[in-house]
Amino acid sequence: MPTTSSSSKQDSVSRVMTRKVLTLTPKRRTIDALNMMIAHDIGSVVIAQRGQVLGIITERDIVRKITKSFDYLNRPLEETGTKPVVSVSPATPIWKAFELMLRKKIRRLPVMNSGNKLEGIVTERDLFKWVVKIAYEPNIPDDIKSLILQRS
Repeated sequence: MPTTSSSSKQDSVSRVMTRKVLTLTPKRRTIDALNMMIAHDIGSVVIAQRGQVLGIITERDIVRKITKSFDYLNRPLEETGTKPVVSVSPATPIWKAFELMLRKKIRRLPVMNSGNKLEGIVTERDLFKWVVKIAYEPNIPDDIKSLILQRS
């Protein structure tokens, strides 16, 4: 039977976040973000300039808005991205990230350091993998372990 680790209750976002975050500048077009998402099999691109996060755009944003205006894809990200960005610090406990995502109805949280510089992003998939790991600790079945270690 799965057990939970006592340390898992204290885990912070830095333990589970995706460190490589793809970004585009605000002048780039929305279609550039969509193409980047497709090429890298990811669901969002952070809009940033000189290390400062200015917004985020997701597949869901694009799908919902393109039906209303096809020229949406040619607009610059500074117009189409979601802002302000809801973010967390690397030290944020995972349970607080879960709570924030549920309350705000969002699926991704940029992780910012105290200087407001982007350090990573925590996604629903990152949190899901964390839940699976702690549910099976210390004996994660090999087939589950290989799925957890795969890049989403």
